[in-house]
Amino acid sequence: MANKDRIDKKLNHNDYNALKIIKLEGLEGIRKRPDMYVGDAKTRGLHHCISELIDNSIDEAIAGYCKNITITLQKDGSCSVEDDGRGIPVDIHPQYQKPAIELVLSDLHAGAKFEGDAYISSGGLHGVGAKCVNALSKSFEARVYRDGTEYFISFSKGYMTNPLVVVGSTKKRGTKITFLPDPSIFECDCEFSWKTVTNRLKELSYLNPGICLISKDERNSTSETFKSKDGISEFVRWLNRSKQALHASPILLSGKEKAFEYSKVPISVDVAIQYNDSFNEQVLAFANSISNIEGGTHLTGFRSSLTRGINQYARSAGLIKDKDPAITGEDVREGLTAVIAVKVPEARFEGQTKTKLANAEVEGVVQRIIGEKLKLFFEMKPSIAKKIVEKGLSAARARDAARKAKETVRKKSMLGGGLPGNLAGCSEKNPELCELFIVEGDSAGGSAKQGRDRRFQAILPLFGKPLNVEKASLEKTLTNKNIRLLTSAIGTGIGSKGDGAFDLSKARYRKIILMADADVDGSHIMTLYLTFFYRFMRPLIDNGYIYIAQPPLYRVTKRKQDRYITNDAEMNRELLKIGCENVELERSSDSRRFSPAKLGKILELLFDLEQLSQGIIRYGCPLDDYLLKFDAKSQSMPQFIVRIRTNNDEVFQFLQNDDERIRFATQMDFSDVFSNVMVQETTVDGRTVQQRVSIYEIFEADQIGKVLKELRNEGIEVSNPIEANTSYKLTVNDHKDKSTIVVESISKLPAIIRKLVRKHIKVQRFKGLGEMNAKQLFETTMDPSKRSLMQVSIDDAAAADQVFSMLMGEDVAQRRTFIEDNALNVSVT
Repeated sequence: MANKDRIDKKLNHNDYNALKIIKLEGLEGIRKRPDMYVGDAKTRGLHHCISELIDNSIDEAIAGYCKNITITLQKDGSCSVEDDGRGIPVDIHPQYQKPAIELVLSDLHAGAKFEGDAYISSGGLHGVGAKCVNALSKSFEARVYRDGTEYFISFSKGYMTNPLVVVGSTKKRGTKITFLPDPSIFECDCEFSWKTVTNRLKELSYLNPGICLISKDERNSTSETFKSKDGISEFVRWLNRSKQALHASPILLSGKEKAFEYSKVPISVDVAIQYNDSFNEQVLAFANSISNIEGGTHLTGFRSSLTRGINQYARSAGLIKDKDPAITGEDVREGLTAVIAVKVPEARFEGQTKTKLANAEVEGVVQRIIGEKLKLFFEMKPSIAKKIVEKGLSAARARDAARKAKETVRKKSMLGGGLPGNLAGCSEKNPELCELFIVEGDSAGGSAKQGRDRRFQAILPLFGKPLNVEKASLEKTLTNKNIRLLTSAIGTGIGSKGDGAFDLSKARYRKIILMADADVDGSHIMTLYLTFFYRFMRPLIDNGYIYIAQPPLYRVTKRKQDRYITNDAEMNRELLKIGCENVELERSSDSRRFSPAKLGKILELLFDLEQLSQGIIRYGCPLDDYLLKFDAKSQSMPQFIVRIRTNNDEVFQFLQNDDERIRFATQMDFSDVFSNVMVQETTVDGRTVQQRVSIYEIFEADQIGKVLKELRNEGIEVSNPIEANTSYKLTVNDHKDKSTIVVESISKLPAIIRKLVRKHIKVQRFKGLGEMNAKQLFETTMDPSKRSLMQVSIDDAAAADQVFSMLMGEDVAQRRTFIEDNALNVSVT
């Protein structure tokens, strides 16, 4: 009775009654809690909206009704997904007396995927995918092409704005959804990433061979088509392209089996595996073409079956000796690249984002199919089986040696409760509030220790070049001094099994901040530590624990006021901003005057043009020649430059678009439209000379066109030869006197302004963190209220793995090719 009185009193005290219960109507619940449906309200959730619509089209393809899917990113920020499937039903539902499409797009949990009749296997089992996108969109339109008729319906924020209408007749079939994300929901700029979309389509093309997936970006007139012939085998070869494969072709294991006697449709299992010479595992799991980044029962079944199958073959073939350690699951997965793709009727996932498959029956089916097919493959290909077993044995021996090394480390209290002696800890004990700064060297470490906030900021100075773990064995990694100090300070442990294994919950700090000099050496050190975190402490990255500090590169002092600048581009902008304060600009041709505010805008645009122009100058092309090719009608620049070299002379041609490029390549009889070839030409006097013809794509063309358009709006015409060479008069109003400078052409104005400003300010360039005193370091890089941190995240695990392997691995030729292909395309902003 006393307990009841206390409960009643507490309820009354909190005023908790029926009036506090709120029922959200329609799709309002999705708008209130978008995280529950699309993962988050940031970039990830934004792109998950596209995935939801693509998955619906893929379901049509899996069912055999769709062959082409097109995703278009439009200039207004919207995205459309179109397929040539059956089209969403538009007839009136007999029970609800509404068009079926209205139910499908706006009525929570209405759809054709609950009973399993319309789709044999589907990723959209929850019935809320398209509705999520509808609820989170400022504008949502659907066009259905069905039975020779085109239909249209539209919504805004989940509410219907235009009921279903007949547009007219059509020969097309399928569905086209166009949506514009609601900026009031998403905590980002609502700009879709071309790379994120194309990476997803590439995956889907491998998982659904024969299906054509087209990605179009109308923002910069780009398109790409994906269509796979060999499916997941081709996928594995692509994942392994930067590694040395242990066997030439991936092993493909496939089969079907009913989960229960009463099952109407069997579970389909397809697995492709290929081993490489690395120490890392890369296994991607998919259910009904949906990426399950957290795995699930299909991944569990595959891993146990693979371990059992390799051990059974190794024992039966006499490949394991008595002195050898047992081969564990961790051992057989070293150097493994695999793709698991299952098609499951009535699949169940954990959460709307479907990151983990939950069907318990799938585990047993996968185990049986993989076990049987793997045994058969090993019997037919004993040479490959032997290589795989030897790879596992090598990993087991290394693991055993690493275990001994770990025990040695633990005895020294480095993985236990002890902390490294050079760690300057903090007084706060709540990890959520604590920060660890990893600093290179004594001088920077000393300044950081003196300047930090001791309540919640810890400092760990590390010395010497970090170990490149991409090339090192586990044993060597665990015995490396810096790795031991780092692991001990963070507190999570390292490795996947046994005492001292990695445990995210034991992390002592919620923010682990890498702090290095803003130069090439600092970037190299940063990359080596990021490689370690990616390979050995990946959950720290996945959960947002790893950050990169952004220390300043310059200190600008003006009238005893300091301002810190992080990069060269920002420095240039600051100089131009200061330069506008006491100057006036007048054009000689028409005596037009430009106010300081107008001049500031012009200088900003001219600086942007300077930066973007590096993409032209790098190919030796005179910038003025290129700018004169600005097409005022289409507001565009040539997308391609052709450089023709004859002995020491060279001329340039400009191609406006892809069509002109292809015509030029055909005319020159090139096999590749991006050729760099030698051709023979006959001169007027009959001599035969060699010409080198190169075609370059100008990635900055669209941005240059936009800048020229904005300059024109401000009254500056750089693409007109007469106006481009018009002189200007710059009047400088100094505190003491007034002076006038003649500017020969508007393009030279930024350089003149920068030169003038440098006479009146003091600029200090920091070569390293050690050059800053403790106060400066705290104010610029460590103070939470002023600093700038970059959070490390991974959008595409497969792409990240490939880049780490290529840039940090053993394949020098591939790394050189990558650098040569991409070095000139780097831009700094």
